[in-house]
Amino acid sequence: MAASSDRSSSATAPRNSLSAGWHGPYPTSSPTAAPLIVARFTKSQCRPCPARTQCTSTADNARTVGFPPRELRDLQLRIRTEQQTPEWKTRYAVRSGVRGIA
Repeated sequence: MAASSDRSSSATAPRNSLSAGWHGPYPTSSPTAAPLIVARFTKSQCRPCPARTQCTSTADNARTVGFPPRELRDLQLRIRTEQQTPEWKTRYAVRSGVRGIA
């Protein structure tokens, strides 16, 4: 699944079907979790799709996909990229060593 990068309020399934709707962000059930944007694909889109098993294991229902708002997603990508650097790994190694003492 891929969310649109041009704010056109759509998500794209593996076989390039566009979502039927896009709503949110909605609060999640956890008070510490970020709100989610929800994209919905219809039964008529999902049932005949040969790639359906890549998206969902249910044969009868449509697919909904939740993902964070763009600002949070951009932050996650930046942080995950930073975590791959040797500098970050060195800083984290010191931190994890301190936590292991407690």
